[in-house]
Amino acid sequence: MNKWILVSLVSFASIACGDTTAQPYQPPALAPVPPPAPWLTGSLISTNGYAVPYGHVVLQTYAYGNVTTGVYNSDWDEVSVPNFYQASLQEYLYLGLTDWMDIQLVPQAVCNTSQGQTSTQFSDLPIAFDFTVFDSSANTSFPGIKLSFKETFPTGIYNHLNPHKNGTEISGAGTFASNAGIFFYKIYNTNGNHFLSLNFNVGYTTSTPVNVRGFNAYGGGDGCSGKVLPGNQLQAILSFEYTLTQNWVLAIDNVYTHTNETLFYGTAGTLTDGSPATVGSASSDWLAFAPSIEYNFSATWGLNIGAYVTAIGRNAAVFRNGIVELVFNY
Repeated sequence: MNKWILVSLVSFASIACGDTTAQPYQPPALAPVPPPAPWLTGSLISTNGYAVPYGHVVLQTYAYGNVTTGVYNSDWDEVSVPNFYQASLQEYLYLGLTDWMDIQLVPQAVCNTSQGQTSTQFSDLPIAFDFTVFDSSANTSFPGIKLSFKETFPTGIYNHLNPHKNGTEISGAGTFASNAGIFFYKIYNTNGNHFLSLNFNVGYTTSTPVNVRGFNAYGGGDGCSGKVLPGNQLQAILSFEYTLTQNWVLAIDNVYTHTNETLFYGTAGTLTDGSPATVGSASSDWLAFAPSIEYNFSATWGLNIGAYVTAIGRNAAVFRNGIVELVFNY
């Protein structure tokens, strides 16, 4: 009897505790941890590919140091001219108005120096509205789309210039310039913690006629009087950002600009040496690149340092820019 009681107890314990030949315990598999979101300031020349949403602010502060060393003639050859130096400060302020629209203000000032003459002026004032048409986060393959409409107000100096200041007084174009642009924007996860950001935008600018007198931003001389019709402008920018780490990012802008002929109707006047003055310019094209390196302290603060230089052109300036950009996102 004791033997049967012992067998029964062992059988009951086996049933209660389970099969002793079962596989060792395996903990449940953990879900893969997604890579941290990239921190990006944006490239130097191209602007955001999306409208800043309501309740958010983006502040981009730019400091430029530029020198114009020559011009490209109509045969695409570089011709030297006296160096023209420009230091400028530019503030991009984006304020979210709705979840799909923002307003953009760009106050700016310049200090020009050439051949011993210097002048500091407030520049023309751009104001823009941006509209998110498609949010790229809603689809894994299709890029985000933004529309932008910008008006530049003629708050800078362009007319009645002092001929002995060598053009250093110029800080504006004297025209209401209207720009419409479309932006395509997408971020791709290329390999684990590395991301590639693409931004492609095309903008077209039209300008109102400008009444000019004397020496002016378009040419002219003593006795100049007439009307300038600035040429319309087409600009395309293809930008890339590649994250090396969450903090360090490489970026480059590729910029192509075409401007139609600027026409003049009136009397051009004479230069200080008595020779006939000219007003207006032929159509132009130029290609420039802006490589840079970013360091992002956090998702809120970032620093971007680089250059912006022309590579080739026709009837356009030859320039070399050094740029520092500080970005704050809230």
